[in-house]
Amino acid sequence: MTTVLRSTELKHATDRDSGELCPFYSSVLRLCLRPFSLPPPPHRAEERRLGWLRVPSSARNLSQNSIKVALSLRYSFEEVKMLWRTVRSMDVMMHSSSFLLPKLHRPANKSVKNYALVVLNQHLPRYMPRLWDHANLRICADGGANRIFDEMFQLTNDEDEKSTRNRYIPEIIEGDMDSIRPEVKLFYSSQGSKISDKSHNQETTDLHKCISRIHHSTPEHEKHNLCVLVTGALGGRFDHEAANINVLYLFSEMRIVLLSDDCLIRLLPKTHHHELYIESSIEGPHCGLFPVGAPSTNTTTTGLKWNLSESKMRFGSMISTSNIVQSEKVTVQSDADLLWTISLRNLA
Repeated sequence: MTTVLRSTELKHATDRDSGELCPFYSSVLRLCLRPFSLPPPPHRAEERRLGWLRVPSSARNLSQNSIKVALSLRYSFEEVKMLWRTVRSMDVMMHSSSFLLPKLHRPANKSVKNYALVVLNQHLPRYMPRLWDHANLRICADGGANRIFDEMFQLTNDEDEKSTRNRYIPEIIEGDMDSIRPEVKLFYSSQGSKISDKSHNQETTDLHKCISRIHHSTPEHEKHNLCVLVTGALGGRFDHEAANINVLYLFSEMRIVLLSDDCLIRLLPKTHHHELYIESSIEGPHCGLFPVGAPSTNTTTTGLKWNLSESKMRFGSMISTSNIVQSEKVTVQSDADLLWTISLRNLA
């Protein structure tokens, strides 16, 4: 039910003496030319906890037909914070694929991110040594350890396979341990890798287990600068691919990039506006943008050959595929979570 702010009810939202309003309502007053549906009034303790902002006398005199606001503070503090995030201006989230550049070629003027690398049980991409060098933490998801053990030597210029194996040691091997070979597990354990056996947990995938570990072990103040790179997430069985994409949604507050030899995929959450800085020497020009799980009724882009302008997208109708990047910066705004994918060049 929509509650209309009446002059007799203003006292519930404002201080009687100062005419001040809590932060949530001051934002709503600036935006509410359409109905807002919220529950009834609060406890006094909740009023005191939220603090106050002054409301101009002109705002208190606006007609009840032009202000449709809720009068309740019965929301818990967390719920109020969620509403506040939707009312305020959206933050910009910036994305770059500079982790695919050799360290020597990384632009000096770009901030250095904290990278974690997760290796799944698929063939390693040809640029794997670059990812390894960029990462501060390397986790093999179960059989991913077999891939490092068997394939890393072929991707380096090393002359001795044994020295290569001794050099590329993951910090952690995580999963239900149904794919890793016994001799591989023994080798990495002897080299100091932590073996995290989660065979008791069959409710989540190995990738989910790895991302959950990274999420819980990263200090809160470092999470905004963390980017998780995942190899082996694309290709192979489609149900595995779908499960890996689902992890992007389960941990939508984290920056996670799924990588193959041919392309990368990342989630663009609807909670932000997005700026994608294109590294044209290593990625593009082909790209795609589409919603999964829920349709988009309003998506706008810049920097593409076929830009979207307040466009609707959903499966069974229009989605943006085989598009072309035409600028060093692509921007995306949408009312739905979108998957962004871009082709990768022949990286050595």
